[in-house]
Amino acid sequence: MMEDIELSAGERRRLDDTLGADERLLLAVKPRSVVEDERSTVERIVGTFFLVICLGVTIGMAEENPMACILMLPAWIAGLLGFFLPNIRRKRRRLTLYAITDRRVLIWEPNRCMVLRLRSIPLRADMIQEVACLPAGYGNLVFDYAWDEWNGAREERVAKQVGFIDIPQVKRVQAVLESAIAEYERKYNNLRR
Repeated sequence: MMEDIELSAGERRRLDDTLGADERLLLAVKPRSVVEDERSTVERIVGTFFLVICLGVTIGMAEENPMACILMLPAWIAGLLGFFLPNIRRKRRRLTLYAITDRRVLIWEPNRCMVLRLRSIPLRADMIQEVACLPAGYGNLVFDYAWDEWNGAREERVAKQVGFIDIPQVKRVQAVLESAIAEYERKYNNLRR
């Protein structure tokens, strides 16, 4: 019961290399691709604003005091981040892949350096901690919460959801996962007897 999504050759290879010899893929799903949301638009506007201001101030300061241009470095960085952050988020979504097998859940997500990391979570009856479904059918299947790095200057840790985040047809994916868990539990209980 494979999800009807387009997987690249690299994603198919990742799946094939990860699956065990007698492990069966039930579903593969990717997070929805967001073309441009409100947050991205605001970030691009603010980033462009910073870049234009920085350019004007830097040109004006360069004639009088070239060393003062160094003071503009934080504003340049803020402008560049605001302008390119939506592209980075879009690339992270493109690299993310979720899969359900008859034994486990697989999550490929890029870390902050865009290096893919695989999480393999064995199927168990109580693995679904939270299901969030939006009216459009998109949503999250949360399996766990992991503590992320310190969140900036506020010095507090942030709980990050671990699971299938922002996926289409979340109820259908949940049904496939619950069916896989029931089948796995049935097999496991028969082996213990």
